[in-house]
Amino acid sequence: MDGETTYGVRALRWFWHLARLPVVTLLVVLEPVVAFACSALALLGVLTTLFFWSLSVPHFPVLTMLAISLSFVGFLLLYERLIRLLSS
Repeated sequence: MDGETTYGVRALRWFWHLARLPVVTLLVVLEPVVAFACSALALLGVLTTLFFWSLSVPHFPVLTMLAISLSFVGFLLLYERLIRLLSS
């Protein structure tokens, strides 16, 4: 029974490596584009929020805009952690 378990674990590990390789490759290739887009959207969102807040626009959703802008940074951090997790 122990030999079959070892064989099953090795087979499962081999399939895991086989499945994650194309995913990691795609994520690494798209990483500069995703990093640029998320960083640009976060920066533009914060700057736009500060601009409209300084003009005291009456119905501008300041907290919502800041939350959306900062969520782009959070997404970028999760994206980089996913690359790190799959590449190890």
